[in-house]
Amino acid sequence: MHIPDGYLSPQTYVVLDAAVVPIWALAARRVRATLQYRQVPLMALGAAFSFVIMMFNIPVIGGSTGHAVGATLVAIVLGPWAAVLSLSIAVVIQALFFGDGGITAIGANVFNMAVVMPLLGYYLYRLIAGDSPSNPRRIAASGIAAYVSMVAGAILAGVEFGIQPLIAHTAAGVPLYAPYPLKIAVTAMAGEHLLFFGWVEALATMGVIAALGTSSAHLLEMKPAAKPMRWLWAALGVLILATPLGVLAGGTAWGEWSTEQLQASLGYVPAGLERLGPMWSAAIPGYAPAFVRDPLLGYAIAAVLGVALAVGVTWVAGRLLFPARRGHHRSLARRTADAIGAAVSDVIENEELASSPGLLQGLDPRVKLLALLVVAVAASFTHTAAVLAGVIALTLALAAVSRVPVASFARKVWASAGVFGALLALPAATFLITPGVVVVPLGPLSLTAPGLLAALTLVLRVVASAGFALLVIWTTRWADALAALSAMHIPDVVVATLAMTQKQIVSLMRTVEQLHLARESRTLSAGTAAENRSWVVGRMAFVVKKSIKTADDVYDAMLARGFSGSMHTLGALSATARDWLWLGGVIAVCALSLGIDRMVISR
Repeated sequence: MHIPDGYLSPQTYVVLDAAVVPIWALAARRVRATLQYRQVPLMALGAAFSFVIMMFNIPVIGGSTGHAVGATLVAIVLGPWAAVLSLSIAVVIQALFFGDGGITAIGANVFNMAVVMPLLGYYLYRLIAGDSPSNPRRIAASGIAAYVSMVAGAILAGVEFGIQPLIAHTAAGVPLYAPYPLKIAVTAMAGEHLLFFGWVEALATMGVIAALGTSSAHLLEMKPAAKPMRWLWAALGVLILATPLGVLAGGTAWGEWSTEQLQASLGYVPAGLERLGPMWSAAIPGYAPAFVRDPLLGYAIAAVLGVALAVGVTWVAGRLLFPARRGHHRSLARRTADAIGAAVSDVIENEELASSPGLLQGLDPRVKLLALLVVAVAASFTHTAAVLAGVIALTLALAAVSRVPVASFARKVWASAGVFGALLALPAATFLITPGVVVVPLGPLSLTAPGLLAALTLVLRVVASAGFALLVIWTTRWADALAALSAMHIPDVVVATLAMTQKQIVSLMRTVEQLHLARESRTLSAGTAAENRSWVVGRMAFVVKKSIKTADDVYDAMLARGFSGSMHTLGALSATARDWLWLGGVIAVCALSLGIDRMVISR
């Protein structure tokens, strides 16, 4: 259903490009009036879901392919106007970065898939479902609405194709753009979607609505939840892992043929289509990164990149839609105090998580530290991106069975280790450092295929090691970790320093939080920037003096109570057969990963 460049004449695509601009403005105004900034993550999830589900190409009889869109489903969960923005983001990203749909046809594709489909699907769903809390009625209504909206979008695309021979042709009547007349274009588009793809859209929508109705019914109400459930992000991750199935579908969607295919079937290529078709070169055309040899892995990587872009663009849109978002009306003291309070809460919550029942929580901390060392060494010697991705996926699975919040865990790993690794690795991807085939032309800083592959490998190494390290930290109580270090004959001065540092950091954060709250409670205005800077510098000096004095007082108290330099723990550590079995399993998995890595490299 994605119309490529060259299939629509300027008389058509200029009108539709101009038409969607006021629709976006209206959608932004409606979203600003009905939603809040804290609901932007749900919009990001909608954009990412639509992007991923459209990557699942499904073949039909005759050699054509198609896909679901998820427009009605996103509209039911987000509301119609938020769905317009989310789906528009997905469609625009597909065109700009992956060449799925033309640049000139962005207005047409947005109008068909991101305007008509969600609006029609949503209001038809509301008409049929009404205010009934009956889950079967909601499921049936969602299926009917999804089917009708999918067919309507396809018919619109068929009309846009079919009118081209009428409005743009040579003096001899030869079409300049899309070559097939209305009776063929509309029949082909409507037929495929009436008989097949409409049902795919309906079944997918009904399945998700049924799942939401039993576990997260609040997402189906008129006012969506503030944050998407963690399991929805996890489900999106599963879809991303399954995207390589979309590569297996052979054939080309109707109306998305290349010039070579048109030449073979028609005996000529329409002049306008030949001129406009190659006007835009996407960075990753056809969802096939040039720096990845395996098409299945490349398709999955493209899905990850597309989801990251969808989430990032939605976040930026949220900042533009809600300029007075959380914290902008709070004073410096309140924002700082809240940030510090959240950091202290994270420390406390991590201790609670480490004390909860779970797979890794029940293991001896010494064994976990040894396993961490094994994983870090194995990751540093692995050169294959697919193997490192498998290690990361296994880490996420371990987090899930250890009752660690997977979404929060993945976000923190990527936001810290992933971004840090990417910043370090990106220079190595340029032509100046790693010569090779240029994938992204940027002049002297052009990115090359071997450079990007090397950068990706480095980032995956960092994420694999840091992710497993964070998992060990989150599932190990601080006292147990110190006891494990002491039992492993780490120098006592190191263990004592770590113990005191952690306590000092938490204590000082509490002090700073109280200072900022005290200032806010005694101040009527936020103050000027110069006054705020002066106050912050003064508090920093105070905190440094207090930390030095506190350290001296604590050390004197320790000496007074008989501290001799050695660390003692209250509980004794004892490794069981289960612990050694776990360590053996980690070593075996790492050895298997290295073996697969060597096999891939030797090919």
